[in-house]
Amino acid sequence: MASSLLALVKTLCLVLHVQLCACGEAEIIGGKKVKAHSLPHMALLFNRTDQPCCGGALLSSRWVLTAAHCSNICTVRLGVDNIPNSLTDRSVQVRKVSKRYPHYAFNQTTHIHDLQLLKLDQEVNPTDTVKFLPLPNEMPDPQEGTKCTVAGWGAVNASNFKMTDDLMSANVTVIKRETCNSPTYYNSDPVITANMVCAGTVGENEKDQDACRGDSGGPLMCNGVQVGVTAFGRGCAKRNKPGVYILLSKEHIDWINGIMQI
Repeated sequence: MASSLLALVKTLCLVLHVQLCACGEAEIIGGKKVKAHSLPHMALLFNRTDQPCCGGALLSSRWVLTAAHCSNICTVRLGVDNIPNSLTDRSVQVRKVSKRYPHYAFNQTTHIHDLQLLKLDQEVNPTDTVKFLPLPNEMPDPQEGTKCTVAGWGAVNASNFKMTDDLMSANVTVIKRETCNSPTYYNSDPVITANMVCAGTVGENEKDQDACRGDSGGPLMCNGVQVGVTAFGRGCAKRNKPGVYILLSKEHIDWINGIMQI
């Protein structure tokens, strides 16, 4: 009975985290402000109450890639450096979402296939501050120890859920799946699958950095290439509960390319 209750509590905690992220709280912990417009592919997503919600990546003139659990996305702003300034910044492009395409096999409990494509109502014009991030035909699985970067407008303090005004980034290191599934990490609850990437802080003397609440849907960049999408975690910047990202495997890239033909 006690073990069943403990399992239920753990499940509720993880579900609560994902539900919070659906309103856009993946946050950058221990990161730094991004140089203005140095990540021109970043998309800032707004929900139907016109609140900044999740992040995403602009793949082409009509398509943005984000997480499936980022629900009720209605508007996308591109070229945003500072959220308040984006209302008057003429370089910012605003588009409505005409259609949402969550992955057909997305499971909110197991988090598998937590991907979503947003089709925009009008084409985006590429500029110095707004650029596309096309995906390769096949993505190699990032190896343990690979240094990567995550970015977003999420809160910068785990005790304050208010999104930050400025685009922030953090450095994370890929951790092998066996470690992430071990009893001292996620204990296979949920299972970190071959289509997921675990990444966090590993060095004893390194500052804790993480994407947690509010950066959901944003890209995981390794060596300048998007290899994943920010999906979930448990808590913020906990070394034994690193962030988990959906790997842009060949299976996922094929699905993305197929949807973008619609």
